[in-house]
Amino acid sequence: MVTVGLDLSLAKTGYTVMCDGVVKFSGIIKSQPSGDKHIDELKRLIKIVDQIEVMTFQIGKPDIVAIENLAFMARNTTALTQLAGLSYFVRQMLLDNNIPFLMVAPLTLKKFVTGKGKGDKSLMLMTVYKDYGFESLDDNVCDAFGLAALSMAVLGSPILKPGVPQIEVIELIKKQIC
Repeated sequence: MVTVGLDLSLAKTGYTVMCDGVVKFSGIIKSQPSGDKHIDELKRLIKIVDQIEVMTFQIGKPDIVAIENLAFMARNTTALTQLAGLSYFVRQMLLDNNIPFLMVAPLTLKKFVTGKGKGDKSLMLMTVYKDYGFESLDDNVCDAFGLAALSMAVLGSPILKPGVPQIEVIELIKKQIC
């Protein structure tokens, strides 16, 4: 079973690809603005999606992809608008390739990983390392790992035995699968 976790970002998209619960690769897709025109912004988003598509298929077609949903409390509305565009472009690419995907709210991901709906980036990094043995110094990669692990659990193959908070998240997210 192949699962992918994506923590979308305009600058540093984190990704993790798992096969049967084992991380095959993870990392960052970096991007920088390349101009002031709207077409430059569009080209940047398309380039990120193209890189995600190549990475997604490196070990075969995924069974499911989990994407961290937008943090709506963000103050930079321009960046939020661009990030929403990126999110929908990624979803379109997955739809075109007949790959099911899940949208996971940031607090829902935190609850799955830490057992609480709150927690800063350092708690996520520490919990993923302590509980799963996955080491990353980048919070984007850490979140992507959590998303890939959640995907495994949603598909019925959790990496760790889920506790009550994790079961609540799994049941909530399962409702997205058609």
